[in-house]
Amino acid sequence: MAELRDRAAASKAAANGSGAAQPNGADKVKSSSSRDELKLLVAVVGIYGCYMTSAMLQEHIYSYKSPDGGRFSQTQFLLWVQCVVNVIFAGIAMMLAKGSGEAIPHKLFSMAGAGYISAMICSLESLNYINFPTKELGKSCKMIPVMLFGVVFAGKRYSVRDYVGVALITAGIVTFNLAGKHKSGRENSTYGLALLFMSLVLDGVTGSTQDNIKRAHKHTVHEMMFWMNAWALVVLTPMAVLTGQAAGGYAFCQENPAVLRDLFGFALTAALGQNFIYFTISHFSSLVCTTITTTRKFFTILFSVLFFGHPMSPKQWAGVAMVFTALIDNMWSKHQKNQSRKAAEARASTATKTS
Repeated sequence: MAELRDRAAASKAAANGSGAAQPNGADKVKSSSSRDELKLLVAVVGIYGCYMTSAMLQEHIYSYKSPDGGRFSQTQFLLWVQCVVNVIFAGIAMMLAKGSGEAIPHKLFSMAGAGYISAMICSLESLNYINFPTKELGKSCKMIPVMLFGVVFAGKRYSVRDYVGVALITAGIVTFNLAGKHKSGRENSTYGLALLFMSLVLDGVTGSTQDNIKRAHKHTVHEMMFWMNAWALVVLTPMAVLTGQAAGGYAFCQENPAVLRDLFGFALTAALGQNFIYFTISHFSSLVCTTITTTRKFFTILFSVLFFGHPMSPKQWAGVAMVFTALIDNMWSKHQKNQSRKAAEARASTATKTS
């Protein structure tokens, strides 16, 4: 009887260690694909929620009128506070969590940080020389330089389907904006258009540099966030001091505590948003991140139109259709690629175990 019990136990142990009791390749693929889709959903919800909130607070800051009629106009000071809060947020997170142990490529991070902050400065500064619709239309095309610079400088490869999707999203957003009714009281100057173009070029430089960092290293989300913003501060701090915007912004906030509260609220929500941005870049790519951030403004406008019942022209609905068609196809394409990649990994893992 003891021998029979021993044989039964051995048979049970063998069954537990066999493939029958373990998740098969298809189950592993399904589970991994579900995790990727959940991560993407978290990234989208996080970026949309944080940046919609920060945009509302930023609007409060710029629309606030002090008792003497003055308005906040120190954009470099606003960006400086944002970068400082980002560094503090990421630094605390780095102390609490385990680091990657990877060497920090300061040359690449300095390029990415300088490109990121310079693109923001050029974009905001261009508003002094061009009208708001032109600026929004220009930034709607952000996905194109990010993709092109990724191909040229980061060695990325995209399918024809990817190029068509980017073109369709860009065309849809541009169509949606052009078909709307805009009141622009300022003519576009050549200098303003040059600043807008430079902002797009710098967006491309930043995206391709981030892809190079991701390809060569396995930094954590907060390591990327910390060093990007630290190097951005190296560029921004002397600029804000020399232009007088640091002192002017500080003085305005001291005199107007309501602006100071909105400023820190803006910086905190933007820091949370950056956390989701670097999460997206770490798990996906700079193009996926740019797709989310570019379409965020589009959905903000669309939800506002639908919620408040503003009329939309047939051309605007055509733009909506183009964007949604491209996004749905993009998500389905990524789902198929993930399924194929995970299936190949599962087959390779099974072959290794049986060999």
